[in-house]
Amino acid sequence: MQQAVAQVFAGIDLHVSEDAVSALELISRSHFDGFIVDCDGMKHGAEIIAGVRSSRANKKSVIFTVVNGKTSVAMAMELGSNFVLGKPLDVNRLSTYFQSSLHKMEAEQRRYFRYQVTVDAEVVRRDGKVIPAQILNVSDGGLALRLLEPAHLHDSVTLRFPLPSARRTLITAVAVLCWSREPIFGMKLFGMDEESRKAYAEWLSSMALT
Repeated sequence: MQQAVAQVFAGIDLHVSEDAVSALELISRSHFDGFIVDCDGMKHGAEIIAGVRSSRANKKSVIFTVVNGKTSVAMAMELGSNFVLGKPLDVNRLSTYFQSSLHKMEAEQRRYFRYQVTVDAEVVRRDGKVIPAQILNVSDGGLALRLLEPAHLHDSVTLRFPLPSARRTLITAVAVLCWSREPIFGMKLFGMDEESRKAYAEWLSSMALT
């Protein structure tokens, strides 16, 4: 199986987990554009599919599931698989599935790709406290920032920061806490007015061209 996967996914960075425990641990802390799950070839393989779909970072990733009699195609699809293949793997079919999923995987990569920046910002908590911060990286869906004074973040906050462009547009956005390694916090952006959203998207696009 690994030989067939390596053939189809040549040139792509692959991470291999030999058991469900290590796979679920990796899923919980990292984003991947796609997964190949040997559902019947390892103990608790079905739990990996469920783990991907329930994880905050990977719930929209593409899942290729390999079955071998124990799990039906219908069961694998119900668990959340995008594509299901039987053993022995048909390389041509796997390649066809991979090609048809590229658009979705590329969209996920754009959503999670991080641009390294240094931008001053303000974090406004629900209790009204304003905390100075510095944005470290940005993506289509979120950003990482460092608080410049000791403070704790919980749930959602309001972010304010100027874009480092000629127009100096002030972005105001609602963000929810995804992870923390104080004083650094990962935030998901989910509330932004139309002007801010357009300016933010243009800023990301301009960095992609450099």
